[in-house]
Amino acid sequence: MLLRMAGARGRHGPDTPYQVVARRFRPQTFQQLVGQDQVLQSLRMALQQKKVPHAFLFSGSRGVGKTTSARILARCLNCQQGPTPDPCGECPACTSILDGSNPDVIEIDAASNNSVDDVRQLREHVGFATMTSRYRVVILDEAHMLSKPAFNALLKTLEEPPPQVVFVLATTELHKVPETIVSRCQVLLFRRVGEQDLVRRLRSIAEQDGVAVPDDVLEEIANSVRGGVRDAETALERVLPLARELGAKFDLRAYRAVVARAGLDATIGVVEALLGGDVRAGLQFAREQQQRGTDEYEALGELVEVLRWALLLKADGKDSGLVPVTGAQRDRLAAIAQKIALHQLDAMISAGLKGRARLRDSDDRGAVFEVALVRMAQAGSLPTLADLLAEVRAGGLAAPAAAPGPAAAPAPRPSPVAGRPAGPAAAPLAAAPPPAPAPPLPPAAGDFRARLLAALAERGLLRATLELCRIDGPANGAVVITPETDRRMHLDRLASPEVQREIVRFVQQVAGAPVQVEVRLPSPGPAAAPPAATVEPGPVTRRVVDAFRGRIVVVDPQDRAVAEPPPARRDDEGAPVDEQPPDPAE
Repeated sequence: MLLRMAGARGRHGPDTPYQVVARRFRPQTFQQLVGQDQVLQSLRMALQQKKVPHAFLFSGSRGVGKTTSARILARCLNCQQGPTPDPCGECPACTSILDGSNPDVIEIDAASNNSVDDVRQLREHVGFATMTSRYRVVILDEAHMLSKPAFNALLKTLEEPPPQVVFVLATTELHKVPETIVSRCQVLLFRRVGEQDLVRRLRSIAEQDGVAVPDDVLEEIANSVRGGVRDAETALERVLPLARELGAKFDLRAYRAVVARAGLDATIGVVEALLGGDVRAGLQFAREQQQRGTDEYEALGELVEVLRWALLLKADGKDSGLVPVTGAQRDRLAAIAQKIALHQLDAMISAGLKGRARLRDSDDRGAVFEVALVRMAQAGSLPTLADLLAEVRAGGLAAPAAAPGPAAAPAPRPSPVAGRPAGPAAAPLAAAPPPAPAPPLPPAAGDFRARLLAALAERGLLRATLELCRIDGPANGAVVITPETDRRMHLDRLASPEVQREIVRFVQQVAGAPVQVEVRLPSPGPAAAPPAATVEPGPVTRRVVDAFRGRIVVVDPQDRAVAEPPPARRDDEGAPVDEQPPDPAE
């Protein structure tokens, strides 16, 4: 097994190789960590009370301080003034841990040392007494990569380790760690760091490095890394040389040119276009990002992030604290949230997420990006499932919804008036003035039934039902519709009040005048009474009835039938034939 001493910072001299920002400015104390107050409070209380568990499990996303906290904990336990939550950083134990030369602080990469033999070697190593320190600290990074046999081999040692041995397991995928391991550790969950904490951290690093970086650049970096401190520091290091060279000329536009990002303003602009169904604007945006070298996966991620912010503003209000954007950009997001429905935002976000998933496995990333933008533009104008169901219940399929715009006042429903009864099977319908938007057809345009079916050309279900009906009228200001089918589907549709209102509207439109409409549905026949139990049940049925205190409704005569045995076989002389096989003993 590869055992290396934990350490993040060596002594620098004129010939020391360059170290990246994430290593040069790695926190050395708990006070320098950002965004993990609850975790640090738990560790500090345990150190102050001298009640430190023998096994920790640090879980969280990448780059939030798990391994760094484990190294700080090792110094807290072995400092000459400790165990203490504030190591001095000057004693031999602290300095040796800082430069990675302490033999009692061991860091193991579980991704490459994940076998049973590696764990056996570790158990032998921790069985010896410490060499120079108070505690032997074993940091097992990426612990979820251990194999199942390796986890099983570690169980006993993790539950009852030798004295003065502390295990710290770090993982980004807690669900992959067996419950038997989790139950033996004190689990501390590291959360993603907030944008404001990241901005303060990046500003402090830039000031210590002697470079002035605009706040809007730091804010965009913090918004793009989704809570990862190491990712933010790596992104800052990419622009530090340019910011040092350009000085005051370095701004947000120069940063976006370096990192090839679309930018929040451009992303909000294309989202506004997509909400209006502008496919052309989406394709132009895709072409511009491809020419600038922007990664399609990251560009789609920016679009999804803007739509997510609009969704949060829509659900939580324009003053929601869940959205980190401020100023004019927040006002634009609030305007987007005000004019779009939640289901449209949901559909657009889903289209963007599916596009990102396809980008991972596609060679033609440009085509996938463009198709995703087209689908996002279409998603904003799709009707909801509730709208489609309501239209189906009304007798037809809804046409595609128009692009989002100012809501029009709903058309008033025709008010019902007293209908003329037509016997017990008649369903009188209301007579109402014809709707204004649809001009009436001339009466002389042909047969009334044919003209009515022609008017229902786009209402497939309702037209199919009326094609199976006899339509009489208009005569004396009345139209009578009589179904000529016994199919329950069409009869139930004609009995629906919503369908009846649709029929009134179309009949009055074709007739060109307010007429009375009635649908004569067949009257339901009397319900058939269940047959009487005229046959006595058999003994088996009787026992079941008595056991469960049941009641006999119908008895199947076959229940009492007793199968007669087949007739015995006889030989030619009429004697019965013995079909038993001969006994071998005879």
